[in-house]
Amino acid sequence: MQSQTAMNTFVKETGGWVAAQLEACTRCGMCAEACHFYQGTGNPEYTPVWKVELLRRAYEQRFSPFGKLKVALGISKPITDEDLQHWSTIIYEACTVCNKCALVCPMGIDLGTLIHDVRAATAEAGVVPADLMAAVNKQVEEGSPLGVTDDVFESRLEFVQDEWEVDLPIDKQGAETLVVFSSIEIMKFPANLAAIARILNAAGENWTLSTKAREVVNFGFYEGSHEHTKLFLSRVFEGAKELGVKRIVVTECGHAYDAMRWTSYNLMEVPKGIEITHIVALMGDYVRTGRIKLKKGAYNNGTITFHDACKIQRKGGHIKEPREILGVLAPESFKEMTPNREEAVCCGGGGGVIAIKEADPIRYAAFQLKINQMTAVGAKTVAMSCSNCRLQFLDGIQHFKYDVKVRGLAEMVAEALEEE
Repeated sequence: MQSQTAMNTFVKETGGWVAAQLEACTRCGMCAEACHFYQGTGNPEYTPVWKVELLRRAYEQRFSPFGKLKVALGISKPITDEDLQHWSTIIYEACTVCNKCALVCPMGIDLGTLIHDVRAATAEAGVVPADLMAAVNKQVEEGSPLGVTDDVFESRLEFVQDEWEVDLPIDKQGAETLVVFSSIEIMKFPANLAAIARILNAAGENWTLSTKAREVVNFGFYEGSHEHTKLFLSRVFEGAKELGVKRIVVTECGHAYDAMRWTSYNLMEVPKGIEITHIVALMGDYVRTGRIKLKKGAYNNGTITFHDACKIQRKGGHIKEPREILGVLAPESFKEMTPNREEAVCCGGGGGVIAIKEADPIRYAAFQLKINQMTAVGAKTVAMSCSNCRLQFLDGIQHFKYDVKVRGLAEMVAEALEEE
């Protein structure tokens, strides 16, 4: 039975830390107002605390004497296959695992991690939305959820080099830095490849791409499968080890950065001596140290605002860098949305949500919050450092017929480079 498989996974995942987290919850409801899906729809099932209800029930029924008594008296029901199917829609379609809920929790409960534990159980039980699972299987078989095979990767690199006249080193032994793009960038935003190449080359970086480590997106992480998450991470780390690099730079993808920078260390043996960083951190360092120079005021025409990506800004802490960059590029036209920085509203497309067609109505309801924010500041352009967010913004503004330019921060930096 699927429910028994899930229950076994819940029990396996429930150590002392999880138990302490579950026991600490006072059901105060503050996490609800932090969730963009709850804010956008008003559906109480989308509150973060309810999303971990199956994990709480499993913990109580297996480890708590009171929980066992509740089952014996019929007050609490054992988890069923129907429960799993229902919660699957909640935790995959109405949660981006942005973890803003944890930020506001007065008890310090890490709700995002607990929700990920629920995904781990549903993944183990095989109760994952079909669209998301299809992308996972494609990444297992072809190395990429968007079909970026070896041949496709090679042809896309050739296209970028010809179209934008940039040098893209590939499989370069002895390079200091390995840059790993997402298939979203490779297939949908190829100008990002050219932009980042121009920035790295202008900074004099000794860098390379890798045929083996060609995909930084991790759909196993979205799914909640430890096995698939490790598989996709290992491909990148193996490519890095073969080339002997000292640093891996994740490009404009938030969840990929989370998976590589933090989750990997809790799942597997990560190669020692390799720094993991994000392109926005690297760009900030280049600007700060003078390794690249930008044209001041290059984007002073029309109000520009910045969308903070949950995994890059809130979790990654890369909050100052984009603002320092925009302070140079748009000192007169940059205007903050409210709330911003750590308290920023998630775009609603991350965590695999944008890959699930059935989630579209909920996803658009959440994106309405971003429409409201952009309208409040009169934005003509919105910049961001995550391509998955960018995809959500482009789809969202088309859906709402909203007039705003959506830009990747790296492209803006590349366009504003001062020529030597």
